[in-house]
Amino acid sequence: MSAEQPGPAPSGQATFVNTFTLRTTPEEFEEAFVRTARFLERQPGFLAYTLVRHLEEPQSYVNIARWTDVASFRAAVTQAEFGPHAEALRAISTSSSGLYTERRSATVEER
Repeated sequence: MSAEQPGPAPSGQATFVNTFTLRTTPEEFEEAFVRTARFLERQPGFLAYTLVRHLEEPQSYVNIARWTDVASFRAAVTQAEFGPHAEALRAISTSSSGLYTERRSATVEER
């Protein structure tokens, strides 16, 4: 997870997408990730996250986190208390991340 997100802050919800490639076991990564997620869950503006693991490449994960707005996300990840969480994840994985704004979506209702 990165605190550096360039560009203007769009209004509305923000989606943070972060891909991870592990340099450790999936179990160790998931333990570190949960500690980070618990910190972020307590921050104003946090809505939800989903961590998914690639079915054919078990060292690859993607986190999709939703925030009420870009400002809330940036406030959370620029706190001094977030630094150790980010460092712990960087120590065991490489990552690539970005902030997105929703453009279209669809939901299928139960049939």
